[in-house]
Formats: sequence, structure tokens, C-alpha cells
Amino acid sequence: MRCLVIHAHPNPESFSAALRDATVTGLQSGGHEVDVLDLYELGYRAKMSDQEHRDYYTIASEHPDPQVASHIDLVRQADTLVFVYPTWWSGFPAIMKAWLDRTMLPGVSFIKNDDTGKIKPNLDNVRHLVSVTTSGASPLMMRVVGDAGRRTVHRTLRLACHWRCKSHRFALASIDATTPEERAEFLGEVSTAMSQL
Repeated sequence: MRCLVIHAHPNPESFSAALRDATVTGLQSGGHEVDVLDLYELGYRAKMSDQEHRDYYTIASEHPDPQVASHIDLVRQADTLVFVYPTWWSGFPAIMKAWLDRTMLPGVSFIKNDDTGKIKPNLDNVRHLVSVTTSGASPLMMRVVGDAGRRTVHRTLRLACHWRCKSHRFALASIDATTPEERAEFLGEVSTAMSQL
């Protein structure tokens, strides 16, 4: 498979970065081709311009931002999308949400019928969706307050993918209370799971 890994964390020495590396290593050991978008490392511009917003329904065919255009191409080539991120305020880091806003445009993730207003999925190439995340909150707290990252990837984005798309989620909750051994074990679990995807 061709896998696109999207990572968001500002600290290159973070546990999130280690999860990104474990994900990539696992996918590569499973024989998959891997592209990585490390949004902070790339200096990704999160701000959607006024003109982008005005052209929202037509901009995907020839996006004026070369970085966004290249990311759209990678999404269109991918069989698998993998999101690696820390859960902050019950959701994605802002830069990852911005990436979704600017990349998953009409003509990329969905097609809107101008006459009926109905939306048709357009990511038939995507057969696997994966999220790898950590959270300072406990599993119980996440259930109470909600998990916007999980909902966005495994419900909303899932609806835009191939109808047989499989969803996989790996989450380490209460990370601040974990031991180095527990974190190492989670890294191993993620890497192994990716190799068997």
C-alpha cells in the first residue's frame, strides 16, 4: 500500500515524534511505501486566505499554494491515511485541523452536486484510516468530554473514503501518569500493528 502519514507536534523530541517514527518504521517493515508530512517541520501555513475561502468549491483543481497542491496529490495517491498527533483540548492540534480544512476540499474528499446540494464521497482510493494519539485525560474523561479527533477521522473522514475502508485507532490515555516502560510498550504495539496493516 501507499501510506500517507500526517504528523503534528511542535517539539521534534516529543513522544509524538517517537510515535511518528514507530508508525513509519512499522509501515516500511510491512513493505508499504510511506510519505510523511510533518506539519510543524514543514512550516505548514495553517491560515486559510480570504481568496482560498472564496474559491473553496473550485480551488482543488489548481490550488495556488504549491504546498497544499502537493499534499492534495499525496492524498489522491494514498491507500492509507495515518494521523499521528497529541490530543489537545479533546481534539487535534490546530495545525492539523487547518490541514484538513485546506486539503480535504470539494473535488478531493467529496463532490457537491450544485443542483441538489448533496455530497458524494470522493476518496475511493483510501482503504485504511489510522489515528495514533496520546491524551493527558483518562479514557473515562475522554468519553465524558468527547474526542473530536476520533470523531473527525473515524466518522466524518471515514464517510468520504471507500465504502469498505477499515478504521484503526491507537491511543495512550493519561500519558502524564505513564512510565517509560509503558510508553515503550505502546511504541512497540503501534509499530507492530502498522507492519501488519
